[in-house]
Amino acid sequence: MAAAGVADRVLGRLRAAVKAWRRPLDSELRVLQEEVRELRREMRARMLQYNHQLGRLARTPPAHNGDSAEVKLSGRAIPVDAREHEPATWESMLDEGPIPDPEGREWLEVDACSVCGGVGRTVVNPWNKLILIARAPDQTSARYDYAVCHACGVLIATRRPIGSRYRFLLAHFGEVVAKRGNRSTGAITNRLLNPYPLSDADREELRRLAAHGVFVSDHLGLTGKQYLAPLLRDRLENSIHTDIIGSLIEPRGARVLEVRSRAGTILDGLRRAWGAEVFAMPIWESQQFLLRELFRITTSTLIDFERFAIPFDGEFDLIVCNHMFTHALRPREFFGELRRKLKPGGHIYLYHEPDDEEFLAGNQSMFATLNPLHMQAFDQASMVRALAANGFETVFIKGRNLHHLVLARRSDAATMSPMTSRARDQRVDAYRQAFDRAILGVDEALRPRVAAEWPSAVERAVAAGVADYDERGRLRLVSR
Repeated sequence: MAAAGVADRVLGRLRAAVKAWRRPLDSELRVLQEEVRELRREMRARMLQYNHQLGRLARTPPAHNGDSAEVKLSGRAIPVDAREHEPATWESMLDEGPIPDPEGREWLEVDACSVCGGVGRTVVNPWNKLILIARAPDQTSARYDYAVCHACGVLIATRRPIGSRYRFLLAHFGEVVAKRGNRSTGAITNRLLNPYPLSDADREELRRLAAHGVFVSDHLGLTGKQYLAPLLRDRLENSIHTDIIGSLIEPRGARVLEVRSRAGTILDGLRRAWGAEVFAMPIWESQQFLLRELFRITTSTLIDFERFAIPFDGEFDLIVCNHMFTHALRPREFFGELRRKLKPGGHIYLYHEPDDEEFLAGNQSMFATLNPLHMQAFDQASMVRALAANGFETVFIKGRNLHHLVLARRSDAATMSPMTSRARDQRVDAYRQAFDRAILGVDEALRPRVAAEWPSAVERAVAAGVADYDERGRLRLVSR
């Protein structure tokens, strides 16, 4: 028995000695394994870098005379590989009320171009701005499958929300477009753009603030809480539109309607300068209240985007539209209704329609621009083609602050000339590059949502010169 005890103690000491001897080896082995993994990651990144640069050389023609423009890179490095990812998920936006479209049926699937009726198209971006936002109506809301029409060139959402799904987006306007101020906090920064229903207290406050009018002089010493400062800003901003309209068509005594009027400053200007008879169609109750209270303008009920109709009797000489083409759920029906309510030879004036140059030629993210209420995007050429396809002849078009200003005449002779194949390929390529730039510009916390697209986006971006490697081998976006 004593011998057995001695043997056990000896074996115990031997095991302890072996364990103590292996401990630093295990530690060193773990360090070595991590170094090997890091080396593999670095080697893979280097191989990807070399492959990307070779791909770029294969696609880029040689520079002439040995000259090459200096490339300016963005300050933030981005990974070559987005690593593992899981399917994207969103927190629910439903704090109260019924679930919109619980069975996921209220989608309008567009088979032909919603603007010109063309059937050829190329999907260039699957997502709207909800890809960048933590909360959404449901898990399918971020996917619109935006495509470039091969005929008119307009970017169209081929998957569009309708019914209760669309009404939910309007009711939660501040949240889904990620603007400052929302219903839960009540922090509305511009009362002309308040998207929420008014209480009796809201109406009383607006009536008190609007009583001072538009032109409140600084020498009076009033504070921003005593009058509506946005009214004058709106008047000054919109004076360019009354000047253009007055200069080009002289609407003396004309019958004028503004669709989606904010505070009526364009209509009031045309009424004062040209004696126009004016009417308005507002989108929000706050705007409807101010149009009536401040300017005594006849207004309709709030705009129904899904079944757009002009409720006033008679025809108009001029219909002014604020940011409507971008939002139109059914653009051909929208323009058809404008034609129906215009006198022969009457005009439409479109303003505040964004130019897609903002993200095609600039550094803005396409995802950030295409909020869930944006159904179309266009440049000047596609805008002109779109109008022609819907019976309007462009009289004047100008870009200002990355927006279009357009005056067009109703014309039965208007016809659209489709894009050339070369113009189509250039436009599709520009959109693909903007998509890759938007992917690589996504914040680190949201990268898992786009990780499946990341490797191909990096490869295309480097090949096209959208991204490049710096002298230390770090990948960066190329600044414009």
